Amino acid sequence: MKAEVFPSLLSGIVKAPGSKSIAQRMVACALLSKGVTTISNYPDSADCAVALTVAQALGAVVTSSGSTVKIRGGFPQNFISGIRNPKAEVFCGESGLASRMFMPIAALAAESFEFKGSGSLLQRPFDSFEKIFPQLKGQFTSNEGKLPVTVKGPIKSADFGLDASGSSQFLTGLLLALPRVNGDSKIEVSTLNSRPYIDMTIEVAKLFGVEIKHRKYEHFNIKGGQNFQAGKFVVPGDWSGAAMLLVAGALSAENGLEVENISTEISQADDAILEALKSAGINFEVHKNSVKVFQSEVHAFDFDASHCPDLFPPLAALAAFADGVSTIQGAKRLIHKESNRAKVLQDEFGKAGVRIVVREDEMKIYPGSIRSAVLNSHNDHRIAMAASILGLAGAKTMVKGAECVSKSFPDFFQVIKAAKGKVNLS
Repeated sequence: MKAEVFPSLLSGIVKAPGSKSIAQRMVACALLSKGVTTISNYPDSADCAVALTVAQALGAVVTSSGSTVKIRGGFPQNFISGIRNPKAEVFCGESGLASRMFMPIAALAAESFEFKGSGSLLQRPFDSFEKIFPQLKGQFTSNEGKLPVTVKGPIKSADFGLDASGSSQFLTGLLLALPRVNGDSKIEVSTLNSRPYIDMTIEVAKLFGVEIKHRKYEHFNIKGGQNFQAGKFVVPGDWSGAAMLLVAGALSAENGLEVENISTEISQADDAILEALKSAGINFEVHKNSVKVFQSEVHAFDFDASHCPDLFPPLAALAAFADGVSTIQGAKRLIHKESNRAKVLQDEFGKAGVRIVVREDEMKIYPGSIRSAVLNSHNDHRIAMAASILGLAGAKTMVKGAECVSKSFPDFFQVIKAAKGKVNLS
């Protein structure tokens, strides 16, 4: 699909989608819970659909009605008692979180599971688990550190170390799986990036009655033999998707654009967008469940996105309209995303007249006169949305491969249209 985006004056009230990061964690906890869990405001995104598919492959019974999902879990006891049989193959689409989170959970059972994926996920690394699974008495084989991956349990409690510099998703999977084993575990974690995502994991687990303790994000203590409790939960709005809308409003909503369905009830890394907007001099108002942003003169800003790397694309779009050179730290986190986002932002934004320089862990964005261009999403949902912002606030922009927004924000272009944005889809 191609999206042709034109300069627009945005206004009105729009709604952020549900958080796919929280929703997927809730599915994992529901799989581990005995009984039926009800999750409402469940996002209609590709990654969230994958999480349900994985839960079903691991024996969960999933039913849905509109945006409400019911999950009958009980893993892995349901297999031990012969109530339901798992599938040997677990398909994870392009979801890095689903694959890394469910691998240790699957290894709670004695069966073998082969994890497969598609697209960019086939190039993302899984070698962190190769060193850890033997220490947990589990088996892990891979295709030179990449998919397909086969895991087999049952894993046991252990004390071990984990280098989390590449991704916090490996730690998330372990933190959700180890409470179900007999015996306590300790994880010594080095170089943990994306700390807010671990806060999110701990907070979602707590909703299901499971406690995970840590000291300074370096020493994690997981008590074994805990039980996840089924219940009724609501997925809060997604700050990652909201960040795109807020930046679009900051650049092109003279009378204000209000983004609803966002709150700070559960930690989300990308609520740091408010700090970034403030540093750029953007005028906005924070309400109980919404933020209203107004078109503002953008000042050059410095921001550390090491713990919120998904903010790089919208912040690069914001910086493209600044009054000077902006600097964003944490660029090393961008290599193994849906695309190599550092290089893709350089190449694609460069076509529109925005110079981006990346050195080591630092990205510098040099604003320029935005020119009309045809930009490629590289099948990366956040690149597609950020490129669209250049069109809304700068010059006519054609975004190729725009359908990839379905990974996290399927209604992105419809929401932009509802805010009076000019978009043609073909």
